[in-house]
Amino acid sequence: MGRYAGISLSRTQQKQLREFMKSTKNKIEFRAAQGILLRTEGKSVKKLAHHFGVTVKQVFVWTRKFRSGGIDALRVKKQTGRPSTKAKFAKQRIEKLIDKDPQLFGYLKGRWVLRDIAHELKKEGISFHYSSVHRILHELDIKLKSPKLRALGSIKKNYRKRAEIRRYKRIAPALFKKNSSGISRRKVDRIITKS
Repeated sequence: MGRYAGISLSRTQQKQLREFMKSTKNKIEFRAAQGILLRTEGKSVKKLAHHFGVTVKQVFVWTRKFRSGGIDALRVKKQTGRPSTKAKFAKQRIEKLIDKDPQLFGYLKGRWVLRDIAHELKKEGISFHYSSVHRILHELDIKLKSPKLRALGSIKKNYRKRAEIRRYKRIAPALFKKNSSGISRRKVDRIITKS
């Protein structure tokens, strides 16, 4: 068995690891502590690596870190690197933008959508992908409802709503182009509601 045999820890070390698992909110730290505890029970490194979805080497790294530095060595250190500068400005701008109605900016929808927020930020010189906008909204604890274009109820009752949605879906892509048709967005809204 050699390298694949379990490791031996004292009862106090095992207790410390269990308490650490209860207190940590980081899944990487939790997984490392759980891996070490399972090794003390005699589980093989290959099985643990397969169970946690990591390499065999990673399981040995967890063990080595714990032996050399204890529980503090298992803690994940803050990522180093250049701090984001665009995100600061974007956060401030998004907070102000969310409070306003998207129809004031020319969007037909009554709610903000990630792509529309990213588009408005780009107009102001802050280019962000919509997935980055989602991350910033998550950091700000702002949740957007996803709009659904559908009419609830039976077909007979909502045939007008369904027809309006079909017309909107047909015309909507043209609205995002640079107004090549010469028709203003307000006129398009009137066309949709009249027909």
